[in-house]
Amino acid sequence: MYVLIVASEVKKKVEDLGIHVGAVVTYQDGFDELANDFYVGRAFDNRIGGFMIAEVARLLKENKKKLPYSLYVVNAVQEEIGLRGAEMIARRIKPDIAIVTDVTHDTGHFMINKRIEGDVACSKGPSLAYGPAIHNKLLAFVEKVAEDHKIPVQWRALSRSTGTDTDSFAYANDGCPSVLISMPLRYMHTTVEMIHKDDIENTIKLMYETLLQLTPKTNLSYL
Repeated sequence: MYVLIVASEVKKKVEDLGIHVGAVVTYQDGFDELANDFYVGRAFDNRIGGFMIAEVARLLKENKKKLPYSLYVVNAVQEEIGLRGAEMIARRIKPDIAIVTDVTHDTGHFMINKRIEGDVACSKGPSLAYGPAIHNKLLAFVEKVAEDHKIPVQWRALSRSTGTDTDSFAYANDGCPSVLISMPLRYMHTTVEMIHKDDIENTIKLMYETLLQLTPKTNLSYL
């Protein structure tokens, strides 16, 4: 957000405060808990993703789970301006599988067209999607995990890119089986983004249980 001052008398007063044309400003950070387990705040996209993967790592440690493969828990930068962080991570680590989490639109309000975006709502579980960058067998594996653990999921179909770091991982190196687990978010890219507690917990649970089910044998035979 940039400030442009027009009136000369106002301009001097503002400049005396250290504010000038081109000065970068931001909204005050905030977090509020609403009724019915909704949360509202700025930049849940995608700070909530960082929180959820950290919670998955915490659960693995606290429950003393030993995975039969190497696990990297990474939080990429610059997703909004070209997926650059994910691109560097994918090239450096060269993963065999990527499980990506991000937010997706709650489509039940005036800012979104359901005919384009599909029918996704807060409180109804994480969203899984079909798309060119999403590995169908890995997606089916995650779906089975959700079914076995009674985790509610919602569905979307993407005709081109996912608009997330999934695209970087899927096409990196010689190709990396990738899946996207998205959490519904209302009023995306505003200062009052809104999410639901149940979706946070169910997204964490789905990632956690998926990691416990994966094995080196799964990687070779199922995928």
